[in-house]
Amino acid sequence: MENKIVIRKALDIIDSRIAEGITPGELAKECGYSTIHFSRLFSGITGMTLMAYITRRKLQYALYDISCSEKIIDVAVKYSFETHAGFTRAFKKCFGYPPSIYRIHAICSRPTRMDLDELISIISGGILMYPEILQMEPITVVGFTTRHKIPNVKYTHDIPLYWDTINMDYGEPLTRLHDLFNKSKHCEITVCFDINSETGEFTYLLGVGVDNPEDFKKVESDMYVMKTARGLYARFTTPLIEDSKHIQAVRDTWNKIFDSWLPASGYAFDEKRNDFEYYDERDHISHNKGMVQIEIFIPIKKR
Repeated sequence: MENKIVIRKALDIIDSRIAEGITPGELAKECGYSTIHFSRLFSGITGMTLMAYITRRKLQYALYDISCSEKIIDVAVKYSFETHAGFTRAFKKCFGYPPSIYRIHAICSRPTRMDLDELISIISGGILMYPEILQMEPITVVGFTTRHKIPNVKYTHDIPLYWDTINMDYGEPLTRLHDLFNKSKHCEITVCFDINSETGEFTYLLGVGVDNPEDFKKVESDMYVMKTARGLYARFTTPLIEDSKHIQAVRDTWNKIFDSWLPASGYAFDEKRNDFEYYDERDHISHNKGMVQIEIFIPIKKR
């Protein structure tokens, strides 16, 4: 218990000096230990080295600053990463995905006081999410694209609210797509791609899955056709929940994927392929008596 009290004190000190920086030697001295003894104590309790934790925490604060529209190079220098590229490499090594992917899909809030028990749970793999890992064949998506920019739009993990945010009349295009491709399995798929990490611009595809040969012949000139890439995916299913709470459930799922599951999973986000959200009958309130859920597909590779 006494050792945990010391580590909790250390976590608070690190946060209080996150931008100015603190060395393992300085931290150990403030906690009343030699550098070697304290480093062993820290890794023994948390499951990660002291420097790895300090770097991880810097990256979390840096990501928040970037989400507040600060320039990446300025943030990188602020937290002692010499270059934009160096910051991105460190982020991907730590979390398994680039900061640009997080910015689009998850709400980044200012880091709160680190809870030691939560840290131990995350590092030890105590994850409350159990996605299905599967090899997938390509899915053909046909729909309409629009170009947007962060932070002028809200987050894409909440698709119904996102449509409203950009004033998209999604009812008419979806009705048109479903009426046209009426021989294919009923589903809607949304994809964000062509992400510019410097400007925050990205392309948003709202479409439907097309799997019938006769439907392929009906694609019209103003429609965009995309095939998801073949490969390994983690499939997450949001909780089956009443429609009024669905938005928060989707948001929470995206955050848990990036904050907890990916960093501890042994997998990395495969940037050569796109993630996507998949909506079928389960997203219709009439299907499950007012209860809804969707699936989120994350392209992954072994670290």
